[in-house]
Amino acid sequence: MNTLNESALMQMLELQDKMNKKIDPQWLMKKQPFLRAVLVESIEALEHFGWKWWKQQIPDTVQLRIELIDIWHFLLSEYLLRSDGDKRKAATQIQAEWQGPCVISLDEKSIDLQKLDLREKLELLAALSAIRRTSMPLIAQLFSFCELNPDSLYQEYISKNILNHFRQDHGYKTGEYKKNWDNQEDNVHMAEILMALEGKHQDENFNLAESLYKALKERYESLKQKGKLS
Repeated sequence: MNTLNESALMQMLELQDKMNKKIDPQWLMKKQPFLRAVLVESIEALEHFGWKWWKQQIPDTVQLRIELIDIWHFLLSEYLLRSDGDKRKAATQIQAEWQGPCVISLDEKSIDLQKLDLREKLELLAALSAIRRTSMPLIAQLFSFCELNPDSLYQEYISKNILNHFRQDHGYKTGEYKKNWDNQEDNVHMAEILMALEGKHQDENFNLAESLYKALKERYESLKQKGKLS
């Protein structure tokens, strides 16, 4: 996977900080264990891909991709913590590590990432997260497996982040928010909206985050008036 665009990375870090502040204005001070969340999501990703050799399993790469986007949210939060909220510093650190060696030293052993299959990579991600370590080259390889390039990562991260913002703004934390709109989950509606905006984000004057939120709100309010939320 090619390196991440600095501008896109800064936008993602900015949105992640805003999301975390919306959940808890003191999130930086509290230093929550975001790598614990990466650990759990890694195991869930492994479950979706399949690991049971004693039965037939069909890898669910769509769900695996979704789990990796969730992992990216937690990793951005972790790097913001490490930089005391300095987004530029966090972006610089991520970019520097992204181009790092594809060899990890663990338990006095050198592990060549290129020689691991996907299940082993997810296991390694979980193991590193458990001991509070990160590896951007490992993340890059997992993204590449799911055909997430810098552009698609940016789009899918932004769409999921904006959906999270929208949920919080409409009572997700208090239980008032309805995730099913006209017999479809809200993430399906977001995917449709993102597809409709495909290509427009290439325009430097186009704000993908604002456009997604506006379109999502318009659809939500329209269906709410029609009594199609459940």
